[in-house]
Amino acid sequence: MTSVVSWQPVYPIFLYAVLALAGVAVLATARRMAISPRLGTWVVLGPRLLVLGLLIVILLNPIERRETHLPPRPAAVAVLVDCSKSMLLGEPQSRLEQVKQTIQQATASIPVADRPRVQLFRFGEHLAKVPSLVELRSIDEASQLAPALERLPSRMESDQPRAVLVLSDGALEDGERLTKLTDAYREMSLPIHTLIAGDNGLRGDVAIAELAVPPRVTSGDKATLRTVVSSRGFAGQRVVLAVHAAGRESAPPLATLPITLTDGRQPCELVVDVDADVGAMTLSLPVLPGEATRENNTVPFRLAQRDRRLKVLYMEGTQGAEYRWLRDALQEDTDIRCVSMTVNDQYASRPTLQRVEDPYRGFPATRDELFEFDVVICSDISQQAFTQEQIAWTVDLVANRGGGFVMVGGHTSFGSGGWDRTAWEQLIPFDMSGQRQYVGDTFHVVIPADAESHPIWQLLDDPAQNRQALDRMPAFLGTNLIARVKPAATLLGETDHSLPQIGDVMPVFAAQPFGRGRTFAMSTDTTVYWGRDFESQWGEGDNRYFRKFWRNVVRWLAENSLSADRRLHVQTDKVIYTPGQPIQLSVEAYDETLQPTTEYRVTAQLIRAQTDSAPAETNETAAATSSTAFSTTLVASDSPRRYIGELPARLPTDQRDAARISQPVELLVTAYDGDQQIAAKTVSLHLLHDSKEWLDPQSRPEVLDEIAAASGGRRLSGPREFTDLLGSFDPTPGEVLFHNVPLWDSPLLWTLLVVLLALEWITRRLSQFHRADTAVAQT
Repeated sequence: MTSVVSWQPVYPIFLYAVLALAGVAVLATARRMAISPRLGTWVVLGPRLLVLGLLIVILLNPIERRETHLPPRPAAVAVLVDCSKSMLLGEPQSRLEQVKQTIQQATASIPVADRPRVQLFRFGEHLAKVPSLVELRSIDEASQLAPALERLPSRMESDQPRAVLVLSDGALEDGERLTKLTDAYREMSLPIHTLIAGDNGLRGDVAIAELAVPPRVTSGDKATLRTVVSSRGFAGQRVVLAVHAAGRESAPPLATLPITLTDGRQPCELVVDVDADVGAMTLSLPVLPGEATRENNTVPFRLAQRDRRLKVLYMEGTQGAEYRWLRDALQEDTDIRCVSMTVNDQYASRPTLQRVEDPYRGFPATRDELFEFDVVICSDISQQAFTQEQIAWTVDLVANRGGGFVMVGGHTSFGSGGWDRTAWEQLIPFDMSGQRQYVGDTFHVVIPADAESHPIWQLLDDPAQNRQALDRMPAFLGTNLIARVKPAATLLGETDHSLPQIGDVMPVFAAQPFGRGRTFAMSTDTTVYWGRDFESQWGEGDNRYFRKFWRNVVRWLAENSLSADRRLHVQTDKVIYTPGQPIQLSVEAYDETLQPTTEYRVTAQLIRAQTDSAPAETNETAAATSSTAFSTTLVASDSPRRYIGELPARLPTDQRDAARISQPVELLVTAYDGDQQIAAKTVSLHLLHDSKEWLDPQSRPEVLDEIAAASGGRRLSGPREFTDLLGSFDPTPGEVLFHNVPLWDSPLLWTLLVVLLALEWITRRLSQFHRADTAVAQT
């Protein structure tokens, strides 16, 4: 900081001269007219003269001019990112993701002291400043750079940027207008540098544009799939359209159809054998070299089965063929299909689950595959056999889809298996906290009187005979230790005597509702060793009550399952829709006796589908989505007896949806009797977003070359040059701040004035006292 002293008189100079002369004249007159020689001395007149001089100096207004030099500021750079839908294209990363990664790496590689101040903007149909890279989404239907450059100066902060950087694929729409603007930027000495997003390796795109499936099929039938393949840029190339079981795309396909691509749309038909065990399937095309995106190459679908059976996933940790007892008990009911699984080594650090009928398959690999099941039974399986995702999917199956869950005791079950530290803890009706033990103690089960009427215990129609059958339940030879059932759970059975480790009787069977579904738990085992007699001797010289018990458990648990619901059959005209396209609906509803009816009120609404990569919606999120989703009430028709209606393939506005090429959705159909919900069914559909931006997916570097050259900038060849450019801007010199400080506005100066005035007053008073004393002495 530097300073310079100057004078800024308040009045003209001649007035100060007059004041000075007048002051001297007054002092001289006062000296001659002093009543006492002492008052005419310079001891008295000196302070007066100094005060007068200081007052004249103050009126001359001395000013100290101070200069403060602020530190240099980082250079400002405006970065404009193209956020049109063509930036969604590119494999394996989209163009926009490549741009984000380039910006992030470039700024991170420059030291903070040398880093320019990057002001980030998105452009497409509109220009907007964004606070971070996260806010960049490819949602605009057009890429208009000219309006963005026109508005940019007014959106900038106080400093004019040193340069403008445009990151785009070059698919711009305003050529002549851009030419004028780039000339204007050159005149402002504001160069526009460009960086191409994407590469010229893209040739076009291949998509499954339409898919229609038969309304109802039966296992063993041949189903014809009608689809339309859309292709651009790959005319004459041979590809194979294939159908796979969902989650098993690496396995041999269920059906194939070789086709020769043409530019445009071409209809195709595939015939696939219907297998009730396959469940969800996918129709797919191979991703070709140079294809813009792979998102629209695969479409999931499923075939609606006539008279669908309950599907149970049963996992048994006990080795050997012990799984057969429970599996055979369930499949004695022709309406129940049981998929049995065992583990290769129950106590391994990472046991592997294997399906009995297909050892190469394990636990469902996707959420949709798991949702094919109505009930999941886990009997003595280590939690290490599952991924965290699979555990979360099971919770979702029960809470949101009305499925059922069972945990059966064993050395790796409940607290002994550490399940109280997983998401399954909330499913299990036992309080497992702090319990890590199991004991080999023989006991019988006592069923509380108020639990005898529970559907699980209805083994026989006659109440007295049913009571006798329950009393014949064999003894168990061991159990996991459980302190109590949870407050919302129902106790269905407990030990007939106190266990020393617990100090009281212990719960053995319990059930509880959870979300839309139900759960069940038994602390002991359903197989050897603890349940050896239970599985083989509970019956009339056989195990008939054991078998009926497990069928009751499964049917009670699956009562609210969306997968098990046979009271609604939903048919749509297609599987794939473009946004806004009408969904034609036909729904058949059935009453409690499974007879066709049109007495219900049936509604339909389109909701966002949960995917394997997305967490399940909370109840609050689901409620908010449902309240804003588009819905319709279907119209009853008596010939044939069904409900028909139409619903637009459109979701509530969400920028996340606009930034997707292909989007899974769900059609939720619900039947009501008055205000009571009778049944609900979900149908998986697909929204295929289309845009004119995707008609020609190739990037256009020549457009960006022209913009850079016309404005005095250059087109950067890659991320390295982008980094070098950001690091080349010198900081902007700091501003110089000027401050005018009056020198008379000083406490020291005003203190001096007060001291001089006080000194003058004291001197006069002393002279008066001296004169009075002299007069008295003379008298």
